[in-house]
Amino acid sequence: MFNLVKGTHDVILSEADKYSYIEQTLIQVAEYFNYKEFRTPIMEYSELFQRSVGDSSDIVRKEMYTFLDKGDRSITLRPELTAGVIRSIVNNKLLALGDIPIKAYYVGPCFRYERPQQGRYRQFNQFGIECVGVVSPYRDVEVISLCYFSLKMLGFKSLKLVINCLGDDESRNNYKEVLRNYFEKHLDSMCGDCKERFKLNVLRILDCKDPADQEIVKNAPKIEDYLTEKSKDNFNKVLKSLDELGIEYEIDRNLVRGLDYYSDVVFEFHYTSSKGINYGALCGGGHYNKLIQEIGGPKDIEGCGFAIGIERIASVMSDDSLFDEIDDSLDCYIMPLDISYQDKALEIATSLRLNGYKSDVNLEGKGLKGMLKKAIKLSSKYALILGEDEIKNNSIVVKDLSKETQESIELDKLIDYLDEKENENHSCSCHHHEE
Repeated sequence: MFNLVKGTHDVILSEADKYSYIEQTLIQVAEYFNYKEFRTPIMEYSELFQRSVGDSSDIVRKEMYTFLDKGDRSITLRPELTAGVIRSIVNNKLLALGDIPIKAYYVGPCFRYERPQQGRYRQFNQFGIECVGVVSPYRDVEVISLCYFSLKMLGFKSLKLVINCLGDDESRNNYKEVLRNYFEKHLDSMCGDCKERFKLNVLRILDCKDPADQEIVKNAPKIEDYLTEKSKDNFNKVLKSLDELGIEYEIDRNLVRGLDYYSDVVFEFHYTSSKGINYGALCGGGHYNKLIQEIGGPKDIEGCGFAIGIERIASVMSDDSLFDEIDDSLDCYIMPLDISYQDKALEIATSLRLNGYKSDVNLEGKGLKGMLKKAIKLSSKYALILGEDEIKNNSIVVKDLSKETQESIELDKLIDYLDEKENENHSCSCHHHEE
């Protein structure tokens, strides 16, 4: 028997249904915002991530799956999807067409060598969007609102947007110098990661999770004191627009996110469940002004985006019973009372499926009682019984399992009959809702 590779897991049966539901919902919202799908390779040249994600990030320093291929080239399994999407946009010269912004969404597996724990795996799935060719702070607002409405569509209610401004190049360079001067005095007492971050990107120290280091960070200079007028103005426009959209937010001056390419606006959405459990960040993203150039694209082309971990979302939704209202019932379960009727049963099932009815058929030769049990187990709305009389009369018995009523219906009228029943059910449910 072969075991799973450490840090991976099988996504099967009801869990796979949950993943599909999440992905389909996120894709639907992205398409409402006129985003188009991008599918990029799972592996890229390692330099792509070193240049884009940044040498100071934990991803590049500790977590990438990197190997030499048979041509002695350094290849990395993608730890995130943004870099590959931007590389694709540059390679395919989409920016040269002048039709900006380019609005991309993506979903697929990523790989990071992390310590496996509940809800965190070394192979995980990510959904995200990138808006490339951004010339207005209101595109940042659109990206944030897309993320917000995506989570709302999945059933999350008590969401809190946590937001910060990292400033433009001038802002960050001034701020980094001040931070270096501040942290240099405390460096001897700080953790090894912070000492490494001090050399590579001092901003990363603000994201340290060590309690002792967090106390030092509390008294560090704040970014808002070093923002240029342009960065301040753009950030204020973003905040004002969020106010007008009714999206509540909290400014966190220590929020820097985990990737080095971010600039100006960065954000996360935090969630507190109906039971009062604070799950922290569900997803996050931000603005980037040099990433396209770093990957070989033209200068002065900016972008923004966000990413959502599917495993993380599925875990929180399960904990907070947000999947309970999803209808995964079967429409029809077809029950031939004799094995000689199975051909006809398959023919009926095919017709139902082609007309949009989710259907299954018993081909195992069970008795009526056993088949009814199976129909109930599958949460089927209707049990369709095919016996000797039905074969002779070219008809079928339709048993409504919720109302415990049944009727004999001619086969050529079956679809019309079911359509009418479904219309009645929907109008009743709408009427009840209005009352």
